[in-house]
Amino acid sequence: MLKHTSFFIGSFALVVSITLGASQSANPTTTQSAKQTDTKDSGQKSAKPKQGPGLRYGIADAPKKTKAIRLAAYNIQNFFDRVDDPTLSGEWDDMKLTVLDDRAESLAKVIHRLNADVLFLEEVESKEALAWFRDTYLKDMGYVYLESLDAGYYRGVEQSVLSRFPIKNPRVFLDTKLATASDDDNPEEDKSAAPSQGNASNKVPEDQSKFQRSPLAVEIEFPDGYMLTAYVIHHKAGGEKYNDHREAEAAKIIEFVKADLSKNPDANVVIVGDFNSTPLSPCRKMYKDAGLLNGYDYRSVADRSKQEKDKSMPDAERDALRDRYTTHESGRAIDYIILSKGFANEIVPGSFFVLSTLHPGDAYDWKKDKPPAGYSSDHYPIAIDFTPKDVKPKPANTKDAKSDDSQAQD
Repeated sequence: MLKHTSFFIGSFALVVSITLGASQSANPTTTQSAKQTDTKDSGQKSAKPKQGPGLRYGIADAPKKTKAIRLAAYNIQNFFDRVDDPTLSGEWDDMKLTVLDDRAESLAKVIHRLNADVLFLEEVESKEALAWFRDTYLKDMGYVYLESLDAGYYRGVEQSVLSRFPIKNPRVFLDTKLATASDDDNPEEDKSAAPSQGNASNKVPEDQSKFQRSPLAVEIEFPDGYMLTAYVIHHKAGGEKYNDHREAEAAKIIEFVKADLSKNPDANVVIVGDFNSTPLSPCRKMYKDAGLLNGYDYRSVADRSKQEKDKSMPDAERDALRDRYTTHESGRAIDYIILSKGFANEIVPGSFFVLSTLHPGDAYDWKKDKPPAGYSSDHYPIAIDFTPKDVKPKPANTKDAKSDDSQAQD
Protein backbone atom coordinates (compact mmCIF):
# COMPACT_ATOMS: atom_id res chain seq x y z
CA MET A 1 0.00 0.00 0.00
CA LEU A 2 1.42 3.39 -0.96
CA LYS A 3 2.07 5.83 1.80
CA HIS A 4 0.43 9.23 1.46
CA THR A 5 2.48 12.17 2.61
CA SER A 6 0.86 15.27 4.11
CA PHE A 7 3.07 18.34 4.55
CA PHE A 8 2.24 21.19 6.82
CA ILE A 9 4.85 23.77 6.49
CA GLY A 10 4.51 26.38 9.05
CA SER A 11 6.79 28.93 10.60
CA PHE A 12 9.38 26.89 12.41
CA ALA A 13 11.42 29.76 13.62
CA LEU A 14 14.82 28.79 14.90
CA VAL A 15 17.60 31.22 15.65
CA VAL A 16 20.76 30.16 13.83
CA SER A 17 24.32 31.45 14.25
CA ILE A 18 26.32 31.41 11.03
CA THR A 19 28.46 28.36 10.52
CA LEU A 20 31.07 27.54 7.95
CA GLY A 21 32.29 24.28 6.54
CA ALA A 22 31.53 20.77 7.69
CA SER A 23 32.32 21.64 11.29
CA GLN A 24 29.26 23.96 11.44
CA SER A 25 31.24 26.28 13.68
CA ALA A 26 30.14 29.89 14.19
CA ASN A 27 30.75 32.06 11.14
CA PRO A 28 33.69 34.41 11.64
CA THR A 29 31.67 37.24 10.10
CA THR A 30 29.46 37.20 13.18
CA THR A 31 30.64 39.80 15.68
CA GLN A 32 31.08 37.71 18.78
CA SER A 33 31.55 40.78 20.96
CA ALA A 34 27.93 41.63 20.25
CA LYS A 35 26.85 38.35 21.84
CA GLN A 36 29.10 38.62 24.87
CA THR A 37 29.31 41.21 27.63
CA ASP A 38 32.27 42.27 29.72
CA THR A 39 31.95 41.49 33.40
CA LYS A 40 33.15 44.35 35.60
CA ASP A 41 34.60 44.03 39.06
CA SER A 42 31.24 45.17 40.38
CA GLY A 43 29.59 42.14 38.80
CA GLN A 44 27.57 44.28 36.40
CA LYS A 45 27.48 43.59 32.67
CA SER A 46 28.04 46.27 30.08
CA ALA A 47 25.51 46.87 27.31
CA LYS A 48 25.94 44.77 24.19
CA PRO A 49 27.43 46.78 21.34
CA LYS A 50 25.19 47.15 18.33
CA GLN A 51 25.98 45.21 15.19
CA GLY A 52 25.73 46.45 11.64
CA PRO A 53 24.48 44.53 8.60
CA GLY A 54 25.93 41.05 8.17
CA LEU A 55 25.39 37.35 8.63
CA ARG A 56 24.10 36.61 12.09
CA TYR A 57 21.67 33.67 12.29
CA GLY A 58 21.66 30.29 10.62
CA ILE A 59 24.53 28.61 8.80
CA ALA A 60 26.41 30.24 5.95
CA ASP A 61 26.38 27.29 3.57
CA ALA A 62 23.59 24.79 3.00
CA PRO A 63 24.70 21.16 3.51
CA LYS A 64 25.69 19.40 0.31
CA LYS A 65 22.76 17.78 -1.47
CA THR A 66 22.62 13.99 -1.49
CA LYS A 67 20.21 11.64 -3.25
CA ALA A 68 17.62 12.62 -0.65
CA ILE A 69 14.85 15.10 -1.45
CA ARG A 70 15.11 18.53 0.16
CA LEU A 71 12.04 20.36 1.40
CA ALA A 72 12.29 23.98 2.46
CA ALA A 73 10.09 26.83 3.69
CA TYR A 74 10.80 30.54 3.33
CA ASN A 75 8.80 33.65 4.21
CA ILE A 76 9.95 36.06 1.49
CA GLN A 77 8.37 39.14 3.12
CA ASN A 78 5.85 41.12 1.10
CA PHE A 79 6.78 39.85 -2.33
CA PHE A 80 4.73 42.06 -4.65
CA ASP A 81 5.36 42.12 -8.38
CA ARG A 82 5.34 45.21 -10.60
CA VAL A 83 1.77 44.88 -11.83
CA ASP A 84 -0.81 47.03 -10.06
CA ASP A 85 -3.61 45.09 -8.35
CA PRO A 86 -6.68 47.37 -8.39
CA THR A 87 -8.18 45.54 -5.40
CA LEU A 88 -5.28 46.73 -3.22
CA SER A 89 -5.35 50.47 -2.59
CA GLY A 90 -4.84 53.12 0.05
CA GLU A 91 -2.92 51.80 3.04
CA TRP A 92 -2.56 48.40 1.36
CA ASP A 93 -1.59 49.61 -2.12
CA ASP A 94 0.63 46.87 -3.57
CA MET A 95 2.67 49.31 -5.66
CA LYS A 96 4.18 50.76 -2.49
CA LEU A 97 5.79 47.36 -1.83
CA THR A 98 6.87 46.44 -5.36
CA VAL A 99 9.95 44.22 -5.14
CA LEU A 100 13.07 46.01 -6.41
CA ASP A 101 15.79 44.38 -8.49
CA ASP A 102 18.30 44.12 -5.65
CA ARG A 103 15.92 42.29 -3.32
CA ALA A 104 14.57 40.02 -6.07
CA GLU A 105 18.16 39.11 -7.01
CA SER A 106 19.06 38.58 -3.34
CA LEU A 107 16.09 36.27 -2.84
CA ALA A 108 17.07 34.32 -5.96
CA LYS A 109 20.63 33.89 -4.67
CA VAL A 110 19.30 32.52 -1.37
CA ILE A 111 17.02 30.08 -3.19
CA HIS A 112 19.92 28.91 -5.37
CA ARG A 113 22.03 28.32 -2.24
CA LEU A 114 19.17 26.44 -0.62
CA ASN A 115 18.66 24.18 -3.68
CA ALA A 116 15.41 22.70 -2.41
CA ASP A 117 13.46 20.25 -4.54
CA VAL A 118 10.20 21.53 -3.08
CA LEU A 119 10.10 25.09 -1.75
CA PHE A 120 7.13 26.36 0.24
CA LEU A 121 6.79 30.14 0.42
CA GLU A 122 4.86 32.68 2.45
CA GLU A 123 3.93 36.30 1.62
CA VAL A 124 3.72 35.96 -2.17
CA GLU A 125 1.30 38.31 -3.91
CA SER A 126 -0.15 35.85 -6.42
CA LYS A 127 0.44 32.94 -8.75
CA GLU A 128 1.26 35.45 -11.48
CA ALA A 129 3.86 37.14 -9.27
CA LEU A 130 5.40 33.76 -8.44
CA ALA A 131 5.55 32.75 -12.11
CA TRP A 132 7.22 36.07 -13.00
CA PHE A 133 9.81 35.60 -10.24
CA ARG A 134 10.54 32.03 -11.32
CA ASP A 135 10.79 32.84 -15.01
CA THR A 136 12.94 35.91 -14.45
CA TYR A 137 15.30 34.85 -11.66
CA LEU A 138 15.02 31.07 -11.18
CA LYS A 139 14.95 29.74 -14.74
CA ASP A 140 17.76 27.26 -14.05
CA MET A 141 16.26 25.77 -10.85
CA GLY A 142 14.01 23.19 -12.47
CA TYR A 143 10.83 24.45 -10.82
CA VAL A 144 8.54 23.19 -13.55
CA TYR A 145 5.56 23.22 -11.19
CA LEU A 146 4.16 26.04 -9.07
CA GLU A 147 0.99 26.81 -7.18
CA SER A 148 -0.42 29.78 -5.27
CA LEU A 149 -4.04 30.49 -4.28
CA ASP A 150 -5.78 33.49 -2.75
CA ALA A 151 -5.53 33.11 1.04
CA GLY A 152 -8.29 35.61 1.78
CA TYR A 153 -5.90 38.08 3.40
CA TYR A 154 -6.71 41.80 3.28
CA ARG A 155 -3.08 42.69 2.57
CA GLY A 156 -3.06 40.53 -0.56
CA VAL A 157 -0.32 37.96 0.11
CA GLU A 158 -0.65 34.18 0.21
CA GLN A 159 1.19 30.86 0.54
CA SER A 160 2.82 29.26 -2.51
CA VAL A 161 4.85 26.29 -3.75
CA LEU A 162 7.71 25.88 -6.23
CA SER A 163 8.45 22.26 -7.07
CA ARG A 164 10.51 20.00 -9.29
CA PHE A 165 7.76 17.40 -8.93
CA PRO A 166 4.07 17.55 -9.93
CA ILE A 167 1.67 19.38 -7.63
CA LYS A 168 -1.82 17.89 -7.23
CA ASN A 169 -5.11 18.96 -5.68
CA PRO A 170 -4.28 22.52 -4.51
CA ARG A 171 -6.87 23.95 -2.12
CA VAL A 172 -7.49 26.72 0.38
CA PHE A 173 -10.09 27.07 3.15
CA LEU A 174 -11.49 30.57 2.79
CA ASP A 175 -14.89 29.90 4.33
CA THR A 176 -13.86 27.43 7.01
CA LYS A 177 -15.09 28.54 10.42
CA LEU A 178 -12.78 28.43 13.41
CA ALA A 179 -13.96 27.44 16.88
CA THR A 180 -14.16 30.76 18.76
CA ALA A 181 -16.03 32.05 21.78
CA SER A 182 -18.52 33.82 19.53
CA ASP A 183 -19.20 30.56 17.70
CA ASP A 184 -19.99 28.86 21.00
CA ASP A 185 -22.85 31.34 21.41
CA ASN A 186 -24.42 29.87 18.27
CA PRO A 187 -23.98 26.08 18.58
CA GLU A 188 -26.48 25.40 15.83
CA GLU A 189 -24.31 27.18 13.28
CA ASP A 190 -22.32 24.93 10.96
CA LYS A 191 -18.63 25.59 11.67
CA SER A 192 -17.27 23.53 8.79
CA ALA A 193 -16.89 24.45 5.17
CA ALA A 194 -15.62 22.83 2.03
CA PRO A 195 -12.30 24.03 0.58
CA SER A 196 -12.62 26.92 -1.83
CA GLN A 197 -10.54 28.12 -4.74
CA GLY A 198 -12.54 31.28 -5.35
CA ASN A 199 -11.94 34.85 -4.20
CA ALA A 200 -11.99 35.43 -0.47
CA SER A 201 -15.53 36.08 0.72
CA ASN A 202 -14.34 37.97 3.79
CA LYS A 203 -11.16 40.02 4.07
CA VAL A 204 -11.91 41.76 7.36
CA PRO A 205 -8.53 42.37 9.11
CA GLU A 206 -9.51 41.02 12.53
CA ASP A 207 -12.13 38.36 11.78
CA GLN A 208 -11.31 35.76 14.45
CA SER A 209 -13.88 33.34 13.05
CA LYS A 210 -11.68 32.57 10.03
CA PHE A 211 -8.05 31.96 9.13
CA GLN A 212 -6.36 35.31 8.74
CA ARG A 213 -4.46 33.67 5.87
CA SER A 214 -5.93 30.40 4.74
CA PRO A 215 -3.49 27.47 4.64
CA LEU A 216 -2.57 26.18 1.21
CA ALA A 217 -2.89 22.41 1.00
CA VAL A 218 -1.24 20.52 -1.86
CA GLU A 219 -0.12 17.02 -2.74
CA ILE A 220 3.26 16.44 -4.32
CA GLU A 221 3.71 13.40 -6.56
CA PHE A 222 7.19 11.87 -6.52
CA PRO A 223 8.53 9.05 -8.71
CA ASP A 224 7.11 5.53 -8.26
CA GLY A 225 3.81 6.84 -6.95
CA TYR A 226 5.06 8.31 -3.67
CA MET A 227 2.64 11.05 -2.59
CA LEU A 228 3.00 13.88 -0.15
CA THR A 229 0.36 16.23 1.24
CA ALA A 230 1.61 19.59 2.49
CA TYR A 231 -0.14 22.29 4.49
CA VAL A 232 1.66 25.59 3.99
CA ILE A 233 0.62 27.92 6.79
CA HIS A 234 1.07 31.47 8.03
CA HIS A 235 -0.52 31.94 11.43
CA LYS A 236 -1.95 35.23 12.61
CA ALA A 237 0.80 37.72 13.47
CA GLY A 238 0.98 39.96 16.53
CA GLY A 239 1.59 39.77 20.27
CA GLU A 240 -0.02 37.74 23.01
CA LYS A 241 -3.42 39.36 22.50
CA TYR A 242 -3.71 37.29 19.31
CA ASN A 243 -2.89 33.96 20.97
CA ASP A 244 -6.54 32.87 20.84
CA HIS A 245 -6.72 33.44 17.09
CA ARG A 246 -3.49 31.51 16.47
CA GLU A 247 -4.65 28.67 18.68
CA ALA A 248 -7.99 28.50 16.86
CA GLU A 249 -6.11 28.32 13.54
CA ALA A 250 -3.83 25.62 14.90
CA ALA A 251 -6.80 23.60 16.18
CA LYS A 252 -8.39 23.61 12.73
CA ILE A 253 -5.16 22.61 10.97
CA ILE A 254 -4.69 19.77 13.45
CA GLU A 255 -8.26 18.73 12.66
CA PHE A 256 -7.35 18.57 8.95
CA VAL A 257 -4.29 16.45 9.71
CA LYS A 258 -6.18 14.06 11.96
CA ALA A 259 -8.69 13.57 9.17
CA ASP A 260 -5.79 12.62 6.86
CA LEU A 261 -4.37 10.24 9.44
CA SER A 262 -7.75 8.64 10.10
CA LYS A 263 -7.65 7.37 6.51
CA ASN A 264 -4.05 6.17 6.85
CA PRO A 265 -2.31 6.34 10.26
CA ASP A 266 1.07 6.03 8.51
CA ALA A 267 0.40 8.90 6.12
CA ASN A 268 3.27 11.27 5.51
CA VAL A 269 2.10 14.70 6.61
CA VAL A 270 4.07 17.92 6.96
CA ILE A 271 2.95 21.33 8.22
CA VAL A 272 5.37 24.07 7.23
CA GLY A 273 5.63 27.84 7.33
CA ASP A 274 5.51 30.86 9.58
CA PHE A 275 3.78 29.98 12.84
CA ASN A 276 4.39 33.38 14.47
CA SER A 277 4.87 31.34 17.65
CA THR A 278 7.96 30.66 19.72
CA PRO A 279 8.88 27.07 20.74
CA LEU A 280 7.27 27.28 24.20
CA SER A 281 4.10 29.08 23.11
CA PRO A 282 0.63 27.53 23.60
CA CYS A 283 0.12 27.44 19.83
CA ARG A 284 3.33 25.51 19.20
CA LYS A 285 2.53 23.16 22.11
CA MET A 286 -0.78 22.23 20.49
CA TYR A 287 1.02 20.56 17.59
CA LYS A 288 3.23 18.63 19.95
CA ASP A 289 0.27 17.52 22.09
CA ALA A 290 -1.43 16.30 18.91
CA GLY A 291 1.41 13.80 18.43
CA LEU A 292 3.11 15.70 15.59
CA LEU A 293 6.91 15.87 15.56
CA ASN A 294 9.31 18.75 15.18
CA GLY A 295 11.77 18.97 12.28
CA TYR A 296 14.12 20.79 14.66
CA ASP A 297 14.71 17.46 16.40
CA TYR A 298 16.46 16.32 13.23
CA ARG A 299 19.18 18.95 13.54
CA SER A 300 22.83 17.94 13.61
CA VAL A 301 23.81 15.25 16.09
CA ALA A 302 26.60 17.45 17.45
CA ASP A 303 24.19 20.29 18.22
CA ARG A 304 21.68 17.92 19.81
CA SER A 305 24.37 16.48 22.06
CA LYS A 306 25.62 19.89 23.14
CA GLN A 307 22.19 21.17 24.00
CA GLU A 308 20.92 18.06 25.76
CA LYS A 309 24.02 16.94 27.67
CA ASP A 310 26.08 20.00 28.50
CA LYS A 311 24.04 21.94 31.03
CA SER A 312 27.11 23.97 32.05
CA MET A 313 27.73 25.31 28.56
CA PRO A 314 29.26 28.83 28.59
CA ASP A 315 26.78 31.58 27.72
CA ALA A 316 28.60 32.55 24.54
CA GLU A 317 28.54 28.97 23.26
CA ARG A 318 24.89 28.58 24.22
CA ASP A 319 24.04 31.80 22.39
CA ALA A 320 25.88 30.61 19.29
CA LEU A 321 24.00 27.30 19.36
CA ARG A 322 20.67 29.06 19.72
CA ASP A 323 21.54 31.47 16.92
CA ARG A 324 22.10 28.58 14.51
CA TYR A 325 18.39 27.82 14.75
CA THR A 326 16.88 31.32 14.84
CA THR A 327 14.53 31.96 11.95
CA HIS A 328 13.64 35.65 12.26
CA GLU A 329 15.86 38.72 12.36
CA SER A 330 14.23 39.73 15.68
CA GLY A 331 16.12 36.83 17.30
CA ARG A 332 13.14 34.48 17.56
CA ALA A 333 12.42 30.99 16.28
CA ILE A 334 8.95 31.18 14.73
CA ASP A 335 9.17 29.07 11.54
CA TYR A 336 8.76 25.29 11.68
CA ILE A 337 8.57 22.03 9.81
CA ILE A 338 6.11 19.79 11.67
CA LEU A 339 5.93 16.08 10.80
CA SER A 340 3.50 13.22 11.14
CA LYS A 341 5.06 10.11 12.65
CA GLY A 342 4.82 8.27 9.36
CA PHE A 343 6.74 10.96 7.54
CA ALA A 344 9.28 11.36 10.35
CA ASN A 345 10.42 7.80 9.63
CA GLU A 346 11.84 9.04 6.34
CA ILE A 347 13.67 12.16 7.49
CA VAL A 348 17.45 12.07 7.09
CA PRO A 349 18.94 12.38 10.61
CA GLY A 350 20.85 15.60 11.14
CA SER A 351 19.49 17.22 7.98
CA PHE A 352 17.44 20.07 9.45
CA PHE A 353 19.05 23.49 9.08
CA VAL A 354 18.40 27.23 8.92
CA LEU A 355 20.21 29.08 6.14
CA SER A 356 21.79 32.45 6.89
CA THR A 357 20.97 35.58 4.92
CA LEU A 358 21.90 39.21 5.45
CA HIS A 359 20.72 40.68 8.76
CA PRO A 360 20.02 44.43 8.29
CA GLY A 361 21.75 45.46 11.52
CA ASP A 362 20.53 46.57 14.94
CA ALA A 363 19.97 50.18 13.89
CA TYR A 364 17.60 49.18 11.08
CA ASP A 365 13.95 50.21 11.47
CA TRP A 366 11.77 48.25 9.03
CA LYS A 367 9.00 50.83 9.32
CA LYS A 368 11.04 53.67 7.85
CA ASP A 369 14.49 52.53 6.68
CA LYS A 370 15.50 51.23 3.29
CA PRO A 371 17.11 47.79 3.75
CA PRO A 372 20.81 47.44 2.94
CA ALA A 373 21.98 46.10 -0.41
CA GLY A 374 21.85 42.31 -0.49
CA TYR A 375 18.94 42.08 1.95
CA SER A 376 16.35 39.43 1.10
CA SER A 377 13.82 38.93 3.92
CA ASP A 378 13.21 39.29 7.66
CA HIS A 379 12.91 35.48 7.87
CA TYR A 380 15.53 32.82 7.16
CA PRO A 381 14.74 29.70 5.14
CA ILE A 382 14.47 26.37 6.93
CA ALA A 383 15.00 22.98 5.29
CA ILE A 384 15.06 19.24 5.88
CA ASP A 385 15.90 16.20 3.72
CA PHE A 386 13.98 12.96 3.38
CA THR A 387 14.26 9.69 1.51
CA PRO A 388 10.94 8.30 0.16
CA LYS A 389 10.15 4.77 1.29
CA ASP A 390 7.35 2.29 0.66
CA VAL A 391 6.69 3.58 -2.82
CA LYS A 392 5.91 0.01 -3.89
CA PRO A 393 4.01 -2.75 -2.10
CA LYS A 394 6.16 -4.72 0.35
CA PRO A 395 5.95 -8.33 1.54
CA ALA A 396 3.68 -8.80 4.54
CA ASN A 397 6.61 -9.45 6.90
CA THR A 398 8.42 -6.22 6.02
CA LYS A 399 8.03 -3.37 8.48
CA ASP A 400 8.60 0.35 8.10
CA ALA A 401 11.69 1.78 9.71
CA LYS A 402 10.81 3.42 13.01
CA SER A 403 12.20 6.78 14.04
CA ASP A 404 14.31 7.13 17.17
CA ASP A 405 11.99 8.30 19.94
CA SER A 406 14.78 10.51 21.21
CA GLN A 407 14.52 12.50 17.99
CA ALA A 408 10.79 12.90 18.24
CA GLN A 409 10.49 15.10 21.30
CA ASP A 410 10.78 18.84 21.82
